Amino acid sequence: MSLPALYGMEDLRRRLAESAAARRLPQSILLTGPRGSGKQRLGQWIGAMLLCEAEERDRPCGACRSCRLADELQHPDIHWFFPLPAPKRASGPEKRRELLEEARGAALAARRENPLLEPEETGSAAIYLQIIDEIRERASRRPAMGRGAVFLVGDAERMVPQASSTEAANAFLKLLEEPPSDSVFVLTSSRPGLLLPTIRSRVLAVRVPPVELEEVERFLEAEAGIEPGRAAELSRRAEGRIGRALRLADPEEDLRAPAVRMVCAALSPSRGERWSVAAGLAPSGGRGGYADLLDSLESVLRDCITLAADEPGFAADDGLASEIPGVGQILPERWISALSHVDRARDAALGNGNPQAITAVLLSGLAQELRPAGTADRNGSAGRGVTGAS
Repeated sequence: MSLPALYGMEDLRRRLAESAAARRLPQSILLTGPRGSGKQRLGQWIGAMLLCEAEERDRPCGACRSCRLADELQHPDIHWFFPLPAPKRASGPEKRRELLEEARGAALAARRENPLLEPEETGSAAIYLQIIDEIRERASRRPAMGRGAVFLVGDAERMVPQASSTEAANAFLKLLEEPPSDSVFVLTSSRPGLLLPTIRSRVLAVRVPPVELEEVERFLEAEAGIEPGRAAELSRRAEGRIGRALRLADPEEDLRAPAVRMVCAALSPSRGERWSVAAGLAPSGGRGGYADLLDSLESVLRDCITLAADEPGFAADDGLASEIPGVGQILPERWISALSHVDRARDAALGNGNPQAITAVLLSGLAQELRPAGTADRNGSAGRGVTGAS
């Protein structure tokens, strides 16, 4: 099956195409934006555009042999790499590299079979040194079809899965310092601050904007076969992120309810309730991934900001007011500050951190941030929040 069409981002795509036509597009680009915002799909589009065989183009023509191969994820000169779980039973670096490449091939085959497939998140998934070795070797070869080669590296922040392990990132840095003249590197990241500063200094950072809600609806109806009313609801909740909308469309992947429970637990005076919510998580994060749960929590907190600001019309989910007691009595500034605790939890989850322990710390931080000043847990610890009642 072919990749679905790329929806939205028209202005960004036009600027990228103009830069390419004027030969001003850098060899190293970093696409940034929240998870599910279409960064890697845009990276595929950039690769197809650069290698398109049409004489004049401001986008991939979709008809030439190069574009057809790109749409089928079969182009020999568009190399897509992404985090993979650590291989088991690897007896040495070469065997490890072989197993990682087999896993990548299997993941690409699954994507060809189902282009809308959203891979599961695992705490051990990373871009290991052996993956970088594979990229470097491929970059040293001549392009198979002669026009150049494009290397798409998704979730590039996972080159450093743990603070003590920077060898993969350092190896990739050497490639960026002296890139082959016929190669373009497109990195994507939802957490660009976790990349090595030396890598960030060698790439052009491009922020991927949210897709218009109408375009998200159109995608869900045309590409995923979702009925219009449901598509409208999902596009609003996904806040312009098609990948997130696809995850929300699966009832087993919709983590809104546990995210609401986390906020309610943070507002509860019972520390035991917070521990109970944290302990209820699967140690490995569960189906859909811990990162998806944190995305849902962030979305709930953003809606709480709009409700606290008395702007319910801007909330993606206007039913929260009846589910989270006293949401409007906490100042919007406190809800905004609460978002930083979610960011810290994301950073902690990038390695092999236990989601239960991370969540316990997260809920404790949210409790101190959100609960009114002077109130105390049943165990005596006080909150630092400020009520918004006037």
